[in-house]
Amino acid sequence: MVNFRLSHGLAVIAVLWANGCQAPAKNAAPPLVIAPAPPALPRLTQAQYANSILDVLGAGLVVPPTLEPDVAYDDLFSVGASVASVSPRGVELYEDGARSLATQVIGKPAVLAALLPCTATSTADGACLDAFVAKVGRKLWRRPLAAEERAPLVAVGVQAANALGGFQHGVEYALVGLLQSPRFLYRPEVGEADPDFGGQRLTSYELATRLSYFLWNGPPDDALLDAAQSGALNTDDGLAAQVDRLMADPKVHRAVRNFADEWLQLRDLLDLTKDPNVYDDFSSDLGGSARDETLSLVEYLALDQDADFRQLLLSRTTFVDRRLAAIYDVPAVSDTGVAQIELPPGERLGILGQVSFLAARAHPVSSSPTIRGKYVRQMLLCDTVPNPPAGLNTALSDEGTATTMRQKLAEHVASPSCQACHSFIDPIGLGFEHFDGIGRFRTQDNGAPIDTTGVLDTVPFADLATLANDIAQSPKYSHCVTQKLYAYAVGRPVTDGEAPQVDALSGDFVTGGQHLKALMRAIALSQGFRRIGARNDTITGATP
Repeated sequence: MVNFRLSHGLAVIAVLWANGCQAPAKNAAPPLVIAPAPPALPRLTQAQYANSILDVLGAGLVVPPTLEPDVAYDDLFSVGASVASVSPRGVELYEDGARSLATQVIGKPAVLAALLPCTATSTADGACLDAFVAKVGRKLWRRPLAAEERAPLVAVGVQAANALGGFQHGVEYALVGLLQSPRFLYRPEVGEADPDFGGQRLTSYELATRLSYFLWNGPPDDALLDAAQSGALNTDDGLAAQVDRLMADPKVHRAVRNFADEWLQLRDLLDLTKDPNVYDDFSSDLGGSARDETLSLVEYLALDQDADFRQLLLSRTTFVDRRLAAIYDVPAVSDTGVAQIELPPGERLGILGQVSFLAARAHPVSSSPTIRGKYVRQMLLCDTVPNPPAGLNTALSDEGTATTMRQKLAEHVASPSCQACHSFIDPIGLGFEHFDGIGRFRTQDNGAPIDTTGVLDTVPFADLATLANDIAQSPKYSHCVTQKLYAYAVGRPVTDGEAPQVDALSGDFVTGGQHLKALMRAIALSQGFRRIGARNDTITGATP
Protein backbone atom coordinates (compact mmCIF):
# COMPACT_ATOMS: atom_id res chain seq x y z
CA MET A 1 0.00 0.00 0.00
CA VAL A 2 0.98 3.59 -0.47
CA ASN A 3 2.36 5.13 2.73
CA PHE A 4 0.88 8.54 3.53
CA ARG A 5 2.78 9.15 6.77
CA LEU A 6 3.35 12.73 7.79
CA SER A 7 7.11 12.15 7.75
CA HIS A 8 7.00 12.57 3.96
CA GLY A 9 6.71 16.28 4.87
CA LEU A 10 5.71 19.23 2.72
CA ALA A 11 7.40 20.76 -0.26
CA VAL A 12 9.19 24.03 0.36
CA ILE A 13 6.83 26.95 -0.17
CA ALA A 14 8.23 29.66 -2.41
CA VAL A 15 6.47 32.99 -2.92
CA LEU A 16 7.46 35.52 -5.60
CA TRP A 17 6.23 39.08 -5.61
CA ALA A 18 4.64 40.91 -8.50
CA ASN A 19 5.45 44.59 -8.97
CA GLY A 20 3.08 47.51 -8.94
CA CYS A 21 0.62 49.25 -6.70
CA GLN A 22 -2.74 50.93 -6.93
CA ALA A 23 -3.02 54.70 -6.81
CA PRO A 24 -5.40 56.03 -4.16
CA ALA A 25 -8.65 57.56 -5.26
CA LYS A 26 -9.07 61.33 -5.16
CA ASN A 27 -10.03 62.70 -1.75
CA ALA A 28 -9.41 59.25 -0.22
CA ALA A 29 -7.68 58.82 3.10
CA PRO A 30 -3.92 58.30 2.84
CA PRO A 31 -3.23 54.66 1.97
CA LEU A 32 -1.97 52.35 4.64
CA VAL A 33 1.55 51.18 3.87
CA ILE A 34 2.53 47.83 5.34
CA ALA A 35 5.16 45.19 4.71
CA PRO A 36 3.16 41.94 4.69
CA ALA A 37 4.60 39.05 6.66
CA PRO A 38 6.25 36.16 4.82
CA PRO A 39 4.25 33.01 4.04
CA ALA A 40 3.49 30.81 7.02
CA LEU A 41 2.81 27.13 7.52
CA PRO A 42 0.71 26.92 10.70
CA ARG A 43 -0.08 23.51 12.10
CA LEU A 44 -3.50 22.83 13.54
CA THR A 45 -3.52 23.35 17.28
CA GLN A 46 -5.07 20.60 19.35
CA ALA A 47 -8.30 22.59 19.69
CA GLN A 48 -8.41 23.25 15.93
CA TYR A 49 -7.73 19.58 15.22
CA ALA A 50 -10.58 18.51 17.49
CA ASN A 51 -13.02 21.03 16.00
CA SER A 52 -12.02 20.02 12.48
CA ILE A 53 -12.73 16.38 13.21
CA LEU A 54 -16.06 16.98 14.89
CA ASP A 55 -17.26 19.53 12.31
CA VAL A 56 -16.36 17.38 9.30
CA LEU A 57 -16.72 13.77 10.42
CA GLY A 58 -19.39 13.99 13.11
CA ALA A 59 -19.97 15.25 16.63
CA GLY A 60 -20.25 11.75 18.10
CA LEU A 61 -16.61 10.79 17.55
CA VAL A 62 -14.01 10.60 20.30
CA VAL A 63 -11.05 12.79 19.35
CA PRO A 64 -7.66 11.35 20.32
CA PRO A 65 -6.70 12.99 23.62
CA THR A 66 -2.95 12.72 23.01
CA LEU A 67 -1.40 14.51 20.05
CA GLU A 68 1.70 16.58 19.41
CA PRO A 69 1.65 19.21 22.20
CA ASP A 70 0.91 22.82 21.40
CA VAL A 71 3.82 25.23 21.78
CA ALA A 72 3.28 28.86 22.75
CA TYR A 73 5.12 31.63 20.93
CA ASP A 74 4.53 35.25 21.85
CA ASP A 75 2.31 33.73 24.55
CA LEU A 76 -0.15 32.20 22.02
CA PHE A 77 -0.50 28.58 20.93
CA SER A 78 -2.03 29.71 17.63
CA VAL A 79 1.15 31.66 16.89
CA GLY A 80 3.40 28.86 18.08
CA ALA A 81 1.68 26.60 15.55
CA SER A 82 3.42 28.49 12.73
CA VAL A 83 6.94 28.03 14.13
CA ALA A 84 6.88 24.64 15.90
CA SER A 85 8.02 21.44 14.22
CA VAL A 86 6.59 17.94 14.68
CA SER A 87 8.61 15.38 16.62
CA PRO A 88 8.96 11.75 15.49
CA ARG A 89 6.68 10.80 18.35
CA GLY A 90 4.19 13.39 17.17
CA VAL A 91 4.12 11.73 13.74
CA GLU A 92 3.22 8.43 15.40
CA LEU A 93 0.49 10.08 17.47
CA TYR A 94 -1.10 11.64 14.38
CA GLU A 95 -1.01 8.25 12.66
CA ASP A 96 -2.57 6.50 15.64
CA GLY A 97 -5.21 9.22 15.85
CA ALA A 98 -6.08 8.91 12.17
CA ARG A 99 -6.52 5.16 12.48
CA SER A 100 -8.65 5.51 15.60
CA LEU A 101 -10.95 8.06 13.96
CA ALA A 102 -11.33 6.06 10.75
CA THR A 103 -12.19 2.95 12.75
CA GLN A 104 -14.83 4.89 14.65
CA VAL A 105 -16.36 6.22 11.43
CA ILE A 106 -16.88 2.82 9.83
CA GLY A 107 -18.13 1.45 13.16
CA LYS A 108 -20.96 3.99 13.30
CA PRO A 109 -23.38 3.33 10.40
CA ALA A 110 -25.15 6.68 10.76
CA VAL A 111 -21.86 8.60 10.69
CA LEU A 112 -20.61 6.64 7.68
CA ALA A 113 -23.88 7.11 5.80
CA ALA A 114 -23.76 10.89 6.34
CA LEU A 115 -20.27 11.06 4.86
CA LEU A 116 -20.89 8.86 1.81
CA PRO A 117 -22.23 10.69 -1.27
CA CYS A 118 -23.10 7.42 -3.02
CA THR A 119 -24.07 3.78 -2.57
CA ALA A 120 -21.33 1.28 -3.35
CA THR A 121 -22.25 -1.25 -6.02
CA SER A 122 -19.39 -3.62 -5.23
CA THR A 123 -16.86 -4.45 -2.52
CA ALA A 124 -14.27 -2.22 -4.14
CA ASP A 125 -16.32 0.44 -5.92
CA GLY A 126 -13.60 2.81 -7.04
CA ALA A 127 -16.00 5.42 -8.39
CA CYS A 128 -17.86 5.65 -5.09
CA LEU A 129 -14.58 5.79 -3.17
CA ASP A 130 -13.44 8.61 -5.42
CA ALA A 131 -16.66 10.51 -4.72
CA PHE A 132 -16.12 9.98 -0.97
CA VAL A 133 -12.54 11.25 -1.14
CA ALA A 134 -13.65 14.27 -3.17
CA LYS A 135 -16.46 15.17 -0.75
CA VAL A 136 -14.71 14.59 2.58
CA GLY A 137 -11.29 15.60 1.31
CA ARG A 138 -12.61 19.02 0.26
CA LYS A 139 -13.69 19.65 3.84
CA LEU A 140 -10.62 18.19 5.54
CA TRP A 141 -8.05 19.74 3.19
CA ARG A 142 -10.17 22.88 2.90
CA ARG A 143 -10.03 22.97 -0.90
CA PRO A 144 -10.94 20.66 -3.82
CA LEU A 145 -8.63 17.71 -4.42
CA ALA A 146 -7.18 17.32 -7.88
CA ALA A 147 -7.62 13.99 -9.66
CA GLU A 148 -3.97 13.13 -9.17
CA GLU A 149 -4.36 13.76 -5.41
CA ARG A 150 -7.43 11.56 -5.13
CA ALA A 151 -6.04 8.68 -7.20
CA PRO A 152 -3.51 7.25 -4.69
CA LEU A 153 -6.02 7.53 -1.86
CA VAL A 154 -8.63 5.69 -3.90
CA ALA A 155 -6.06 3.07 -4.88
CA VAL A 156 -5.26 2.41 -1.22
CA GLY A 157 -8.97 2.17 -0.48
CA VAL A 158 -9.65 -0.28 -3.30
CA GLN A 159 -6.73 -2.46 -2.22
CA ALA A 160 -7.95 -2.44 1.41
CA ALA A 161 -11.55 -3.21 0.40
CA ASN A 162 -10.45 -6.22 -1.64
CA ALA A 163 -8.03 -7.47 1.01
CA LEU A 164 -10.40 -7.08 3.95
CA GLY A 165 -13.63 -7.96 2.17
CA GLY A 166 -15.74 -4.84 2.59
CA PHE A 167 -16.30 -1.43 1.01
CA GLN A 168 -16.24 0.19 4.44
CA HIS A 169 -12.59 -0.80 4.81
CA GLY A 170 -11.83 1.05 1.60
CA VAL A 171 -13.39 4.13 3.18
CA GLU A 172 -11.40 3.49 6.35
CA TYR A 173 -8.01 3.43 4.65
CA ALA A 174 -8.77 6.34 2.34
CA LEU A 175 -9.82 8.37 5.38
CA VAL A 176 -6.62 7.45 7.22
CA GLY A 177 -4.70 8.86 4.27
CA LEU A 178 -6.67 12.08 4.31
CA LEU A 179 -6.19 12.57 8.06
CA GLN A 180 -2.47 11.79 8.07
CA SER A 181 -1.71 14.15 5.24
CA PRO A 182 0.18 17.39 5.95
CA ARG A 183 -2.52 19.02 3.84
CA PHE A 184 -4.94 18.36 6.70
CA LEU A 185 -2.57 18.84 9.64
CA TYR A 186 -1.13 22.07 8.27
CA ARG A 187 -2.68 25.18 6.76
CA PRO A 188 -0.34 26.07 3.88
CA GLU A 189 -0.37 29.71 2.80
CA VAL A 190 1.38 29.95 -0.56
CA GLY A 191 -0.53 32.87 -2.02
CA GLU A 192 -1.07 34.24 -5.50
CA ALA A 193 -0.42 37.45 -7.36
CA ASP A 194 -2.54 40.36 -6.12
CA PRO A 195 -4.01 42.26 -9.09
CA ASP A 196 -5.20 45.14 -6.90
CA PHE A 197 -2.18 46.16 -4.86
CA GLY A 198 0.69 44.19 -6.34
CA GLY A 199 2.65 41.63 -4.43
CA GLN A 200 0.91 38.54 -3.07
CA ARG A 201 -2.40 37.79 -1.41
CA LEU A 202 -3.80 34.60 0.04
CA THR A 203 -5.62 32.43 -2.45
CA SER A 204 -9.36 32.34 -1.96
CA TYR A 205 -9.19 28.91 -0.29
CA GLU A 206 -6.31 30.00 1.95
CA LEU A 207 -8.30 33.08 2.93
CA ALA A 208 -11.38 30.97 3.65
CA THR A 209 -9.26 28.74 5.87
CA ARG A 210 -7.63 31.59 7.77
CA LEU A 211 -11.03 33.22 8.19
CA SER A 212 -12.76 30.15 9.59
CA TYR A 213 -9.99 29.26 12.03
CA PHE A 214 -10.02 32.85 13.27
CA LEU A 215 -13.78 33.31 13.64
CA TRP A 216 -14.78 29.69 14.34
CA ASN A 217 -11.55 28.04 15.51
CA GLY A 218 -12.52 25.33 13.05
CA PRO A 219 -12.70 24.48 9.34
CA PRO A 220 -14.64 26.28 6.60
CA ASP A 221 -18.13 25.02 5.92
CA ASP A 222 -19.51 24.32 2.44
CA ALA A 223 -20.88 27.85 2.06
CA LEU A 224 -17.48 29.42 2.76
CA LEU A 225 -15.71 26.99 0.43
CA ASP A 226 -18.32 27.74 -2.25
CA ALA A 227 -17.63 31.47 -1.80
CA ALA A 228 -13.93 30.76 -2.25
CA GLN A 229 -14.58 28.70 -5.36
CA SER A 230 -16.78 31.38 -6.93
CA GLY A 231 -14.25 34.14 -6.31
CA ALA A 232 -16.60 36.03 -4.01
CA LEU A 233 -13.98 36.16 -1.24
CA ASN A 234 -11.72 38.18 -3.54
CA THR A 235 -14.15 41.10 -3.40
CA ASP A 236 -14.65 43.41 -0.45
CA ASP A 237 -18.40 42.90 -0.43
CA GLY A 238 -18.13 39.14 -0.76
CA LEU A 239 -15.62 38.91 2.05
CA ALA A 240 -17.70 41.17 4.31
CA ALA A 241 -20.78 39.04 3.68
CA GLN A 242 -18.95 35.89 4.76
CA VAL A 243 -17.38 37.57 7.79
CA ASP A 244 -20.81 38.71 8.97
CA ARG A 245 -22.28 35.25 8.36
CA LEU A 246 -19.53 33.52 10.33
CA MET A 247 -19.79 35.99 13.21
CA ALA A 248 -23.55 35.40 13.42
CA ASP A 249 -22.98 31.66 13.86
CA PRO A 250 -22.77 30.14 17.37
CA LYS A 251 -19.32 28.77 16.51
CA VAL A 252 -17.92 32.25 17.07
CA HIS A 253 -18.33 31.57 20.79
CA ARG A 254 -15.78 28.78 20.76
CA ALA A 255 -13.35 31.02 18.88
CA VAL A 256 -13.65 33.83 21.43
CA ARG A 257 -13.29 31.38 24.29
CA ASN A 258 -10.22 29.84 22.67
CA PHE A 259 -8.62 33.25 22.14
CA ALA A 260 -9.18 34.11 25.78
CA ASP A 261 -7.87 30.72 26.85
CA GLU A 262 -4.62 31.35 24.97
CA TRP A 263 -4.19 35.07 25.63
CA LEU A 264 -4.92 34.89 29.36
CA GLN A 265 -3.01 31.60 29.74
CA LEU A 266 -5.97 29.88 31.34
CA ARG A 267 -4.76 26.41 30.43
CA ASP A 268 -2.25 26.74 33.25
CA LEU A 269 -5.18 26.35 35.63
CA LEU A 270 -5.64 22.71 34.67
CA ASP A 271 -2.39 21.95 36.50
CA LEU A 272 -2.99 24.30 39.44
CA THR A 273 -1.46 22.99 42.66
CA LYS A 274 -1.25 24.48 46.14
CA ASP A 275 0.22 23.25 49.40
CA PRO A 276 -2.74 21.79 51.34
CA ASN A 277 -0.95 22.56 54.61
CA VAL A 278 -1.18 26.26 53.75
CA TYR A 279 -4.49 26.33 51.86
CA ASP A 280 -6.92 23.83 53.30
CA ASP A 281 -9.65 25.15 50.96
CA PHE A 282 -7.75 24.03 47.88
CA SER A 283 -8.96 21.06 45.83
CA SER A 284 -7.89 19.69 42.48
CA ASP A 285 -11.03 20.94 40.72
CA LEU A 286 -10.52 24.60 41.68
CA GLY A 287 -8.42 25.37 38.63
CA GLY A 288 -11.08 24.10 36.24
CA SER A 289 -13.78 26.13 37.99
CA ALA A 290 -11.64 29.27 37.84
CA ARG A 291 -10.88 28.76 34.16
CA ASP A 292 -14.57 28.37 33.31
CA GLU A 293 -15.42 31.50 35.29
CA THR A 294 -13.06 33.69 33.28
CA LEU A 295 -14.02 32.17 29.93
CA SER A 296 -17.68 32.73 30.74
CA LEU A 297 -17.04 36.37 31.58
CA VAL A 298 -15.13 36.98 28.34
CA GLU A 299 -17.88 35.30 26.33
CA TYR A 300 -20.59 37.25 28.17
CA LEU A 301 -18.94 40.65 27.72
CA ALA A 302 -17.62 40.21 24.18
CA LEU A 303 -20.53 38.41 22.55
CA ASP A 304 -23.65 38.34 24.70
CA GLN A 305 -23.44 42.00 25.74
CA ASP A 306 -21.08 43.36 23.06
CA ALA A 307 -19.74 45.50 25.90
CA ASP A 308 -16.81 47.86 26.06
CA PHE A 309 -13.95 45.38 26.48
CA ARG A 310 -12.46 47.45 29.28
CA GLN A 311 -15.22 45.90 31.35
CA LEU A 312 -13.11 42.76 31.39
CA LEU A 313 -11.11 44.58 34.07
CA LEU A 314 -13.92 46.53 35.68
CA SER A 315 -17.07 44.39 35.68
CA ARG A 316 -18.54 43.01 38.90
CA THR A 317 -20.48 40.39 36.95
CA THR A 318 -19.07 36.90 37.27
CA PHE A 319 -20.00 33.22 37.05
CA VAL A 320 -19.41 31.08 40.12
CA ASP A 321 -20.02 27.58 41.39
CA ARG A 322 -20.13 26.62 45.05
CA ARG A 323 -16.36 26.31 45.35
CA LEU A 324 -15.69 29.80 43.94
CA ALA A 325 -18.56 31.27 45.94
CA ALA A 326 -16.88 30.01 49.11
CA ILE A 327 -13.57 31.66 48.20
CA TYR A 328 -15.33 34.90 47.26
CA ASP A 329 -17.39 34.73 50.45
CA VAL A 330 -20.69 35.16 48.62
CA PRO A 331 -23.81 32.98 48.85
CA ALA A 332 -23.89 30.03 46.47
CA VAL A 333 -26.85 30.54 44.14
CA SER A 334 -26.67 27.03 42.71
CA ASP A 335 -26.00 23.80 44.57
CA THR A 336 -24.66 21.91 41.57
CA GLY A 337 -24.02 24.30 38.69
CA VAL A 338 -22.73 27.75 37.79
CA ALA A 339 -24.66 30.95 38.46
CA GLN A 340 -24.23 34.48 37.14
CA ILE A 341 -23.92 36.94 40.03
CA GLU A 342 -22.95 40.53 40.75
CA LEU A 343 -20.12 40.79 43.25
CA PRO A 344 -20.62 43.36 46.02
CA PRO A 345 -18.62 46.60 45.75
CA GLY A 346 -15.34 46.73 47.56
CA GLU A 347 -13.01 43.81 47.14
CA ARG A 348 -13.10 42.38 43.63
CA LEU A 349 -13.79 43.37 40.07
CA GLY A 350 -12.87 42.04 36.64
CA ILE A 351 -10.51 39.22 35.83
CA LEU A 352 -7.83 40.65 38.13
CA GLY A 353 -10.08 39.88 41.08
CA GLN A 354 -10.72 36.30 39.98
CA VAL A 355 -9.11 33.08 41.17
CA SER A 356 -7.91 32.36 37.62
CA PHE A 357 -5.44 35.23 37.91
CA LEU A 358 -4.79 35.40 41.64
CA ALA A 359 -4.19 31.69 42.24
CA ALA A 360 -2.39 30.88 38.98
CA ARG A 361 -0.03 33.86 39.39
CA ALA A 362 1.17 32.89 42.83
CA HIS A 363 3.41 30.36 44.51
CA PRO A 364 2.15 27.08 45.96
CA VAL A 365 2.64 28.48 49.47
CA SER A 366 2.25 32.25 49.09
CA SER A 367 1.20 35.15 46.93
CA SER A 368 3.65 36.62 44.44
CA PRO A 369 3.58 40.32 43.53
CA THR A 370 6.41 39.64 41.09
CA ILE A 371 4.54 36.97 39.11
CA ARG A 372 1.32 38.96 39.15
CA GLY A 373 3.03 42.18 38.10
CA LYS A 374 4.87 40.42 35.30
CA TYR A 375 1.61 38.95 34.03
CA VAL A 376 -0.06 42.37 33.88
CA ARG A 377 2.93 43.81 32.04
CA GLN A 378 3.13 41.01 29.46
CA MET A 379 -0.46 39.89 28.94
CA LEU A 380 -2.46 43.09 29.40
CA LEU A 381 0.01 45.83 28.42
CA CYS A 382 2.28 43.90 26.00
CA ASP A 383 5.40 45.22 27.74
CA THR A 384 8.62 43.25 27.43
CA VAL A 385 9.91 41.84 30.69
CA PRO A 386 13.36 40.25 30.36
CA ASN A 387 14.08 36.95 32.01
CA PRO A 388 16.37 37.00 35.04
CA PRO A 389 20.06 36.32 34.37
CA ALA A 390 20.97 32.64 34.22
CA GLY A 391 21.86 31.21 37.60
CA LEU A 392 20.40 34.12 39.56
CA ASN A 393 18.76 33.12 42.83
CA THR A 394 15.26 34.61 42.67
CA ALA A 395 14.01 33.17 45.97
CA LEU A 396 13.04 35.58 48.70
CA SER A 397 15.06 35.17 51.88
CA ASP A 398 13.35 34.34 55.19
CA GLU A 399 16.30 35.75 57.08
CA GLY A 400 16.46 39.29 58.41
CA THR A 401 13.77 41.49 59.88
CA ALA A 402 11.37 41.56 56.91
CA THR A 403 8.06 39.86 57.68
CA THR A 404 5.59 41.02 55.01
CA MET A 405 5.82 40.37 51.29
CA ARG A 406 6.31 44.10 50.64
CA GLN A 407 9.23 44.21 53.06
CA LYS A 408 10.84 41.09 51.61
CA LEU A 409 10.59 42.46 48.08
CA ALA A 410 12.10 45.77 49.20
CA GLU A 411 15.17 43.88 50.41
CA HIS A 412 15.27 41.82 47.22
CA VAL A 413 15.07 44.88 44.97
CA ALA A 414 18.03 46.40 46.79
CA SER A 415 20.25 43.95 44.88
CA PRO A 416 21.65 45.65 41.72
CA SER A 417 21.06 42.50 39.65
CA CYS A 418 17.36 42.49 40.59
CA GLN A 419 16.50 46.17 40.73
CA ALA A 420 15.74 46.93 37.08
CA CYS A 421 13.17 44.20 36.53
CA HIS A 422 11.60 44.18 39.97
CA SER A 423 11.09 47.94 40.03
CA PHE A 424 9.21 47.49 36.73
CA ILE A 425 6.84 44.74 37.87
CA ASP A 426 6.68 44.59 41.68
CA PRO A 427 4.90 47.96 42.22
CA ILE A 428 2.03 46.61 40.09
CA GLY A 429 1.94 43.23 41.78
CA LEU A 430 1.79 44.74 45.25
CA GLY A 431 -1.64 46.11 44.35
CA PHE A 432 -2.98 42.54 44.61
CA GLU A 433 -1.62 41.76 48.08
CA HIS A 434 -5.09 41.80 49.62
CA PHE A 435 -5.44 38.36 47.99
CA ASP A 436 -3.50 35.33 49.15
CA GLY A 437 -2.06 32.59 46.95
CA ILE A 438 -5.44 30.98 46.40
CA GLY A 439 -7.35 34.21 45.82
CA ARG A 440 -8.98 34.70 49.20
CA PHE A 441 -9.33 38.26 50.46
CA ARG A 442 -7.25 39.20 53.50
CA THR A 443 -6.39 42.37 55.38
CA GLN A 444 -3.13 41.31 57.03
CA ASP A 445 0.13 39.70 55.97
CA ASN A 446 1.88 37.88 58.80
CA GLY A 447 0.03 40.00 61.33
CA ALA A 448 0.76 43.36 59.71
CA PRO A 449 -1.79 45.54 57.81
CA ILE A 450 -1.44 45.14 54.06
CA ASP A 451 -0.39 48.15 52.00
CA THR A 452 -1.66 47.87 48.39
CA THR A 453 -0.41 51.21 47.09
CA GLY A 454 1.81 51.18 44.04
CA VAL A 455 2.68 52.81 40.76
CA LEU A 456 1.74 51.98 37.16
CA ASP A 457 3.90 53.85 34.65
CA THR A 458 4.40 56.83 37.04
CA VAL A 459 0.68 56.89 37.94
CA PRO A 460 0.10 56.04 41.63
CA PHE A 461 -2.79 53.80 42.67
CA ALA A 462 -4.27 52.85 46.03
CA ASP A 463 -5.80 49.40 45.55
CA LEU A 464 -7.14 46.89 43.06
CA ALA A 465 -10.03 49.14 42.00
CA THR A 466 -7.82 52.09 41.08
CA LEU A 467 -5.17 49.83 39.53
CA ALA A 468 -7.71 48.01 37.35
CA ASN A 469 -9.15 51.35 36.21
CA ASP A 470 -5.67 52.68 35.38
CA ILE A 471 -4.91 49.58 33.30
CA ALA A 472 -8.27 49.78 31.53
CA GLN A 473 -7.73 53.43 30.62
CA SER A 474 -4.14 52.92 29.49
CA PRO A 475 -3.57 53.16 25.71
CA LYS A 476 -1.30 50.18 26.17
CA TYR A 477 -4.24 47.97 27.09
CA SER A 478 -6.33 48.68 23.98
CA HIS A 479 -3.27 48.33 21.76
CA CYS A 480 -2.27 45.08 23.48
CA VAL A 481 -5.72 43.56 22.98
CA THR A 482 -5.49 44.50 19.30
CA GLN A 483 -1.99 43.13 18.91
CA LYS A 484 -2.81 39.83 20.62
CA LEU A 485 -6.02 39.33 18.64
CA TYR A 486 -4.32 40.20 15.34
CA ALA A 487 -1.51 37.71 15.99
CA TYR A 488 -4.10 35.09 16.94
CA ALA A 489 -6.05 35.82 13.76
CA VAL A 490 -3.16 35.48 11.33
CA GLY A 491 -1.54 32.63 13.26
CA ARG A 492 1.99 33.99 13.36
CA PRO A 493 4.06 36.66 15.10
CA VAL A 494 3.32 40.27 14.21
CA THR A 495 6.20 41.71 12.21
CA ASP A 496 7.58 45.25 12.31
CA GLY A 497 6.17 45.81 8.84
CA GLU A 498 2.67 45.15 10.12
CA ALA A 499 2.91 47.70 12.92
CA PRO A 500 1.00 50.35 10.89
CA GLN A 501 -1.82 47.84 10.39
CA VAL A 502 -2.03 47.03 14.10
CA ASP A 503 -1.82 50.73 15.01
CA ALA A 504 -4.67 51.57 12.64
CA LEU A 505 -6.84 48.74 13.94
CA SER A 506 -6.12 49.78 17.52
CA GLY A 507 -7.07 53.38 16.79
CA ASP A 508 -10.40 52.30 15.29
CA PHE A 509 -10.95 49.95 18.23
CA VAL A 510 -10.61 52.85 20.67
CA THR A 511 -12.71 55.36 18.74
CA GLY A 512 -15.40 52.71 18.23
CA GLY A 513 -15.85 52.11 21.94
CA GLN A 514 -13.57 49.08 22.34
CA HIS A 515 -15.96 46.32 21.24
CA LEU A 516 -14.23 43.01 20.60
CA LYS A 517 -16.73 41.92 17.96
CA ALA A 518 -16.05 45.06 15.94
CA LEU A 519 -12.31 44.48 16.29
CA MET A 520 -12.66 40.89 15.08
CA ARG A 521 -14.57 42.06 12.02
CA ALA A 522 -12.07 44.84 11.30
CA ILE A 523 -9.14 42.42 11.49
CA ALA A 524 -10.84 39.93 9.16
CA LEU A 525 -11.43 42.68 6.59
CA SER A 526 -8.01 44.32 6.91
CA GLN A 527 -5.42 44.13 4.19
CA GLY A 528 -2.91 42.63 6.60
CA PHE A 529 -5.23 39.67 7.14
CA ARG A 530 -5.53 39.02 3.41
CA ARG A 531 -1.99 39.58 2.14
CA ILE A 532 1.32 37.84 2.46
CA GLY A 533 4.77 38.88 1.35
CA ALA A 534 8.43 38.13 1.23
CA ARG A 535 11.02 39.75 3.44
CA ASN A 536 11.89 43.37 2.64
CA ASP A 537 8.88 43.80 0.35
CA THR A 538 6.46 46.67 0.95
CA ILE A 539 3.04 47.27 -0.56
CA THR A 540 0.58 50.11 -0.41
CA GLY A 541 -3.05 49.25 0.10
CA ALA A 542 -6.35 50.74 1.07
CA THR A 543 -7.04 52.00 4.55
CA PRO A 544 -8.28 49.25 6.91
